[in-house]
Amino acid sequence: MIVNKINTVFIPVADLRKSVDWYRQILGLEVDQEQYREIDGLPVYTFSMGETSLTLEKEESYIPSASTVPICNIHTTEIDRVREDFLSRGVVVESEIVTFPDFSYFNFRDLNGNLLMICTG
Repeated sequence: MIVNKINTVFIPVADLRKSVDWYRQILGLEVDQEQYREIDGLPVYTFSMGETSLTLEKEESYIPSASTVPICNIHTTEIDRVREDFLSRGVVVESEIVTFPDFSYFNFRDLNGNLLMICTG
């Protein structure tokens, strides 16, 4: 097949630097120092997350979507710990942990009001 994977997920943000700092602090993502030094001149910032990247894209006059469907999900093996950590840091957690036989998740909002999901599957 010619098309066979997602390369990056784009998340719109109001302030690129503040958003990069938030994702670094809250999700523990590594910051590329060279890319970060140039951030004021960039329209996007990309976090490497294995095979698929997470790209924050500055959008002028950004207004978060009212959608109740998360933009993407981010995997963890320690969902209870992540949820408790988010709550202790003041992250807006939108749901309890929902558990299925082979999958658990909860939804949260980033600094910009984007709805995202943490999941185990």
